[in-house]
Amino acid sequence: MTEAQRALRDQAAEFAEHEIRPRLESMNAKGTHGDTELPGLMGALGWLGVFVSPDYGGLGLGHLAKTLLLADVSYASGAVGSTLQASLIPAFAIHHLGTDEQKRDWLPQISAGMWATIAVTEPDDGCDVLGMQSSAQRNSDGSYTLTGHKTFIGNSHIADVHLVIARTAPGRDTSSLSAFLVEKDRPGLSVSQPPFDSLHGFSLGDVHLERVRVPSHHLLGAEGDGLAAAYGASVVCGRLNIAAVALGLHRHVRDAAQAFLANRIRRGRPLTDMAVLRQRLTHINTKLMTTEALTYRPSQLLDHARPCDAELMNAKLTSYNNATESAEEATRLFGGYGSRADYPLPRLARDIRHLAAPAGPDDLQMLRLAQLGSATPPPQWSARFATPYPTSAHIV
Repeated sequence: MTEAQRALRDQAAEFAEHEIRPRLESMNAKGTHGDTELPGLMGALGWLGVFVSPDYGGLGLGHLAKTLLLADVSYASGAVGSTLQASLIPAFAIHHLGTDEQKRDWLPQISAGMWATIAVTEPDDGCDVLGMQSSAQRNSDGSYTLTGHKTFIGNSHIADVHLVIARTAPGRDTSSLSAFLVEKDRPGLSVSQPPFDSLHGFSLGDVHLERVRVPSHHLLGAEGDGLAAAYGASVVCGRLNIAAVALGLHRHVRDAAQAFLANRIRRGRPLTDMAVLRQRLTHINTKLMTTEALTYRPSQLLDHARPCDAELMNAKLTSYNNATESAEEATRLFGGYGSRADYPLPRLARDIRHLAAPAGPDDLQMLRLAQLGSATPPPQWSARFATPYPTSAHIV
């Protein structure tokens, strides 16, 4: 790591200990809600601009720094890590697809702590982005009127602006979708929050658009760039974000299991002295080390502008599955204590389970990986959105 990356990681670890940990009990007790206090504190630290150029007020530290940041925050809370990662995706889309004017208008606000969403998923279409029903009709004065219903939208209740993907042309052509920046107080926009059994403190609600009118300069980039905003931001930013959140939670599972066994005394000796239990801990640790390698590698590749779609998809696929398997192993080690609410493991396991769907479930990752391995692989989104970061360490 570079000095700047180490400093960010240390800042995240300190924040997790002194700001997140004291609030965990309260967040968990409140259930599904959008916590506003912690997002305000994170925004003030400039973390939303972790890979945004300093020209627009960002930190400009790149994707490895972002991965380190998300992992340390998520170690303390999957909900807080999910909150942070969800708004990094629209920032990434604006950074790469926005006009110079849009970047000057929006990125300094985001870098200073303005929260955003990317509103893609719909109730009836899920991962079938080209099948979405939300529409944007162009008006005679050049403005657009948006109508639609988006669901599972991260930070829906704390965001000041929503990056909404909507249909501007019929059919399933790749240029049939466009992206729009829609402020939360636009007439006709509302949000609702269904209950969730995990990630307490993270708002993951529905965004409703009833003839919401936006000016023409709120069209992100050009008409037809919606798929690039949805897929590009998801593949290049979202998948790695989820991998980093899973990595942080996985580390906490490992540490919780080690501490539990070390503090349980049987016949005068800790349970860690039992060979069979040490072997189970080793299984958890080897899965964690594999996850670290497969998450940091594409982070570095992105920072050096190297195409790495396969590595990004594999990071999300592997990190989620390894964390899930380790949580199940740890639950067996905890015995009856694995279901007690005053122990950390039940919360960690629930939060890990919630990471299956974001940025695409396992079957979708496998499908995309198979396409990349075919005789005629599709173009790589990471090649289109590659940005070298001069602060990054050397890579071989």
